[in-house]
This record gives sequence, structure tokens and C-alpha cells, in this order.
Amino acid sequence: MNLGLTDIFRMEYDFCWDKETWFVPLESALRGLNSADASWQPPGGGNTIWQTVNHLNYYNTVLLRQINDDPSPGKRASNHMVAFGDIGEPVSEKWKTILAEDTFGDGGDQANSDKWEEVVAEARMICEELRKSLAQVHDSQLDEELAGGLARQILHNVYHIGQIVLIRKQQGSWPKERA
Repeated sequence: MNLGLTDIFRMEYDFCWDKETWFVPLESALRGLNSADASWQPPGGGNTIWQTVNHLNYYNTVLLRQINDDPSPGKRASNHMVAFGDIGEPVSEKWKTILAEDTFGDGGDQANSDKWEEVVAEARMICEELRKSLAQVHDSQLDEELAGGLARQILHNVYHIGQIVLIRKQQGSWPKERA
């Protein structure tokens, strides 16, 4: 088997979204979660699951735009790097502005099941769009900016999926036994 870098990115995104391996994917982490539990605030503060999903939707949409901008090397607008940060680069004013933006939104409404289902449906739609877009990217089209953005966003997704599972365990909504 001879996998290219884009094959690995596609596989890792499948693991993040709905292919269970050593860690729980987002689809499993959200399964059976209602609006009341999604809007539950952890003891001592922190974001709700609802806010975390909003945040993931925001940054996965930014990545989707980056991929679809123009995947040809040297043709992509270089204004997206700031959205993901660049390790080792000094913090720019643009990056400070991005970080100041509220990508989490409000904590959610425990009584609004329809709105919660919309947020989850948006996450699924973004996932499918990312899959379609990643299927069109080839190794020859990966430059440092796109490869870095993909790598960081995969880690970002996994980090927040772990938070969702932890919050569900704290609140008692995580299934005691999973199939």
C-alpha cells in the first residue's frame, strides 16, 4: 500500500468524523445528545458542548474555504494562514483579531431541540463538504500552508471531541456501555 499525504489526511478526517478507531469520532460523541445536555455548563465554568460544536463548525468551514479557494500551488490566496496560526511566527494583529472573535457563541438553549439539531446537521454537512473537497486534492497540490492547516485542524477537532466526551461523562449523559 502506497498512501500519499492527502490519502492520510482523508483517512484522519474520517476518523475524526465517523470512523471509530482508538478514539471516539464526533458523530459518536454527539449521538443521543439532547439540547438540555448540549447546553449544560460544566462545574467551574467552561464551554458547553453546544458552544464547542459551534466552534468546530466555524473552523472547519474556514478550512473548507481554504481548500476550495484554489488548490493549485501558489494560486491560493494567502490570507488564510492567519486563521490557523503558523507555528514559530510572531503573533500578528490579524491573528489577535481572529482570536478575539467569539467562535463559540452562546451556550445554547436547553429547551430548543430544533436549534440543537440544526447545529448538529450543520456539522454533518460541513463534514460531507470537507470529504468531497479533500477527494479533489492531490499531493501535488499541497503546499506548506494547506498541509499545515489540515494537520492542525485534525488535531483541533480531536482535542475538542475529547472535551465533548469528558463533558458528557461529567454530566452523566455518556452511555455506560457502547456498541
